[in-house]
Amino acid sequence: MSKQNQIIISVVAVALIALVAFFVARQNTDEATDNGDAAVETQPAQTTGPVGIVIEADDNLGALETPNPMGEIVLGNPDAPVTIVEYSSLTCPHCGAFHRETLPTLTEKYVDKGLVKIYFRPFPFDPYATAGAMLAHCVAPTARVSFLDILFKRQEIWIQSEQPMEALQGMAQQAGLSESDFVVCLKDQKRLDGIRVLQSRAAEELGVRSTPTFFINGEKLEGNQPLAVFEKSLKPLLADFEGDQ
Repeated sequence: MSKQNQIIISVVAVALIALVAFFVARQNTDEATDNGDAAVETQPAQTTGPVGIVIEADDNLGALETPNPMGEIVLGNPDAPVTIVEYSSLTCPHCGAFHRETLPTLTEKYVDKGLVKIYFRPFPFDPYATAGAMLAHCVAPTARVSFLDILFKRQEIWIQSEQPMEALQGMAQQAGLSESDFVVCLKDQKRLDGIRVLQSRAAEELGVRSTPTFFINGEKLEGNQPLAVFEKSLKPLLADFEGDQ
């Protein structure tokens, strides 16, 4: 990576740290409210979409139903009868364990058969997870699921690297992003705002406080649960469909 781009990435990292500070402050405010303290009035979340359109929180649509302003990252058939929405942080070890240990079997048994689709939505807790989430929405749409898969499977390697941003850049390059694309992506305020809105609405409306948090046809499931726990929710929902497979 060129020296000039290293400087740019350093500046971006500082900006991402400021973003995390915002999330922590917001979360502390939420916790204070939950404990009975006076509620703080907040403005409706909004962001600017990838094509320059301002997207405001729609009171008629909940956080789960409102489309990801950056484009959904979806695994499976869009017409699958059951929808799982996962909120995760790319540096969360429990999220990594789910993607390495449970997701492959879940995919084989339900996603590949057209019974379940999974929406991956970012809920980053630190600058590197935020950067990874931004990059996941910068690679080509057809490469996004596989890029997330790589980030989770190689999680310990790139997080523990002496230069995590350079490690991220290397993986992004393998996913088709040039060095200049990488820099432009991490400087994109619109994309950063999109992640902020998704995380803010998930925290405020859905009570997401930790990762991974899943919603199976709207039913909340917290933590890296074994396949059997997922199946306890899935089987009743799929009772009328599995027999047709």
